[in-house]
Amino acid sequence: MMIESQSQPIIRRDDNVSRWVCFYLNQQIYGLPILDVQEVLSQFDIEPVPGTDPQVLGVINLRGTVVTVLDLRRRLGAEVTEVNDTSRVIIIDHGAEHFGLLVDHVADVRKVVDGAIKPAPEMGLAAGSVKYRGIYNKDREMLTLLDAASLIEGASFVVAPGA
Repeated sequence: MMIESQSQPIIRRDDNVSRWVCFYLNQQIYGLPILDVQEVLSQFDIEPVPGTDPQVLGVINLRGTVVTVLDLRRRLGAEVTEVNDTSRVIIIDHGAEHFGLLVDHVADVRKVVDGAIKPAPEMGLAAGSVKYRGIYNKDREMLTLLDAASLIEGASFVVAPGA
């Protein structure tokens, strides 16, 4: 049960609350479920891999494990920018593999009242598109909640022959 106040939802004991790792891309805030995030890297050396799709930045060596790094800006169709001091790589697991997601910067971990998550608008979901878990509004800020699995499952990793 949730009662809306003027500034934020009031959490009752019977409300389900989930935690989300929040980050920015192009001044928009997004979230990934904390259970999908393994760690956040502030220092990384991405090695390009020839023949990969532009959304694949390359690979990193994470304590002996090769991790493919995706440019989340490209994956979401946003304008691409250069990596800078605030850029981070969020490491997520998908099946038996690790993947990295390059983001502009990580904000924090937030508690979200599950009952207050609104459905994301339908935007003509095509094959390979990113799925959204929903939108969460709090303190006049709209947090877009992403489905981590769809970021990997729908990604293109190699350039098609003749492209």
